[in-house]
Amino acid sequence: MKDIRLTPAELALASAQEALDRRDLQGAVTAFAQARAAGASTRLTARGHALALSELGRHAEAVEAFKPLFAKAQKDGATVNLMGVLLKRAGRLGKAAEVLELARKLRPHDRSPWQNLGNVYEALGQPDKAAACFRSALKIEPTSATLWRLLGRQQMALSQTEEACDSFRRGLALAPRDTEMTAFLVQALQVAGRVDEARALIAKLCEERPGDSELAVIDARLSFRTGDVARAQAILNAVLAQDPAHLAANLQLANLIGDSDREQVNQALERAVAGHPDSFVALDRLTESLSRSRYGNEADHIERAYHLAKQLMERFPTRIPEAARTLRTILQRVLDEDRMAQTGSLDNLLPLWQAQGLHSSVHYELGQVQTLDDRLKLVDWHRQWGRRVARQITPVPPVALPALAGGRKLRVGFMSSDLRHHPITYFTLPLLENYDRDAVEVFCYSFSEKEPDQVQRHLEAQVTGFRHWPKRPDDQVAEGIAADGLDILFELGGSTAMNKLEVMARRPARLGASWLGYPHSAGLEQIDLILTDPYLQPEDPRLLIERPFAMPETWVALSRLFWPHEIAEGTPQTRKGHLTFGTANNPYKYTPACLDAWAAVLRVVPGSRFLFLRPEAGVGSFVAGARAAFARRDVDPDRLEFIGVRGDHMRHYNEIDIALDTLPHVGGTTTCEALWMGVPTVSLVGAGFPERLSYSNLSNAGLGDLATLSVADYVSAAAGLAAHPARRLALRHGLRAQIAANPLGQPARFTRNFYDLARKVASE
Repeated sequence: MKDIRLTPAELALASAQEALDRRDLQGAVTAFAQARAAGASTRLTARGHALALSELGRHAEAVEAFKPLFAKAQKDGATVNLMGVLLKRAGRLGKAAEVLELARKLRPHDRSPWQNLGNVYEALGQPDKAAACFRSALKIEPTSATLWRLLGRQQMALSQTEEACDSFRRGLALAPRDTEMTAFLVQALQVAGRVDEARALIAKLCEERPGDSELAVIDARLSFRTGDVARAQAILNAVLAQDPAHLAANLQLANLIGDSDREQVNQALERAVAGHPDSFVALDRLTESLSRSRYGNEADHIERAYHLAKQLMERFPTRIPEAARTLRTILQRVLDEDRMAQTGSLDNLLPLWQAQGLHSSVHYELGQVQTLDDRLKLVDWHRQWGRRVARQITPVPPVALPALAGGRKLRVGFMSSDLRHHPITYFTLPLLENYDRDAVEVFCYSFSEKEPDQVQRHLEAQVTGFRHWPKRPDDQVAEGIAADGLDILFELGGSTAMNKLEVMARRPARLGASWLGYPHSAGLEQIDLILTDPYLQPEDPRLLIERPFAMPETWVALSRLFWPHEIAEGTPQTRKGHLTFGTANNPYKYTPACLDAWAAVLRVVPGSRFLFLRPEAGVGSFVAGARAAFARRDVDPDRLEFIGVRGDHMRHYNEIDIALDTLPHVGGTTTCEALWMGVPTVSLVGAGFPERLSYSNLSNAGLGDLATLSVADYVSAAAGLAAHPARRLALRHGLRAQIAANPLGQPARFTRNFYDLARKVASE
């Protein structure tokens, strides 16, 4: 019998199948490519090749590999359905929806295209369309618990809580031991205000399944959400006493502890990862938490977070979009431009974050814009997020107030968990100390999970009422604020840690306003006003959702908290022998365009250096990332300097001759700090709110000429200052007096203007 000889194409296909069988995805990709080159048909190669690429996280390549088969088989429902799935994984959600719409028409009695299409619409933030798809899938397969769960989630997003409860009940009847379904039903009942029913359900299930630790965690989660933190912690401690590595209990304990003790949070998440090394959620959560950890050695936490982020991308390539917020946060902090690009574009990520309600994710992306259309899309994202939140919330009943014209005191509130030793207080302090107590009553609301510090205790003694409500649920916070009968409430924290932006959707005050914490329209249309000034306010009104609370001169003034910092003699250049540019801005603002501009400045000012004054500057991976970023922009990385510091950074401005602002998202506090230390700052003025903060600071300090209108002017202004040592010396030792003679340095005047405007607006 003659040996059967296989063609090169057949040999490559066999090799590809063997690689798939042993889960060697890279080997399979290589073999499929060889098979295709050897003449194997797309029918035999495309599907396996695309799926292997997709499993490796190479989603764009997967789509390209599948295109030839898709082009030939656009009437085959299974092929069209798979293309839709590949497009979704690649983040091309609009195209995925288009393709899956075709797939469900080709296979109207197949559950799969309907379910996949529903998942895409959910990712697009269109819960109405997603729900319709899941209903159609349920007509085909009404006994699918998964579909009932998916439908219930969309109903929750649509504020159809009673319908969601029904869907989750149906799902639970089909899968009575499905813990995830139970958790969703308990949450839906709680949101619907049926807390007693939720507790009864848990009690019934616990009676049926005594000792079920997953049910105990659901019980703890309900207690936490309803404000009984002590009971929640006791339940979780009991579970962990039996099983220290319990995944759900450790994750929920980390959530409960929150920012009050980041070290304990990390210990819980380390236990979860160690006990469940294949858990994507545990790895994602630990990476995110380490990136936010400031206790002990912050540099070590950043390095470990970066190591875990790389591990997450390697082990879970198909879930990179899901982890994009965590990944982008840490990748920005070490300036890993290549891996940042792998996390996807903002166009692809915004719909995912919309579907997940992740407002905080977008804070770090405000500078990722290039065109007016990009900026308008970002505003619309915030508006849609706000409408989605508002659909699920019932406003608190308004408190009747006598008219201000009758002579009563104006009642103003400030809501922020950063009313302590924090930059927010650097600017709020004059309004809390120097208001006219015969004309104004001031209330503060903080949810900080940390013990009050000296600054907070001082503020408590200055204002009419200081409400410190850590871990209090949003509905109870709104009711408490409403009871104070405010004319206007300023939200100062945005979606940063321990703040409660969504409380504003409940309208706890007659007027809601935004200031300081979130340099953009937050999105809630229940926030009536945003504090602006003549420089800060965008020229295009479409770039704000709120109407302007238009201060006549400046949006901030420097308080006495800026004062106790000495300026060294001379200039850094005279002491060090070379001119030093630098920044203290957060790396999330270091866009490619920003790095391009900084490199351009260094190229036109020979012999100059650039100093990073940041906690990240003490991290080896950040140093390597920065050196690589400048090297690829034709700047010798040996011209970079690094000072890694947190908190005690003001004195190090004595090492910087000229601050280069980030762009397009500029500095705010950092610009004020630099000016106070006599360091002139060159900034680029953009169209949007987060692109104009420094324009206001510079103009209100008498340095408007350093606010430029193009990148070319930015580079020219920096080079001009570098060539003008006399001006820099005069500014180094005279800028504080210049600030004091301008609106930025006149907190008493700012306070009068603020409360006069607040009374006027509240009286209208």
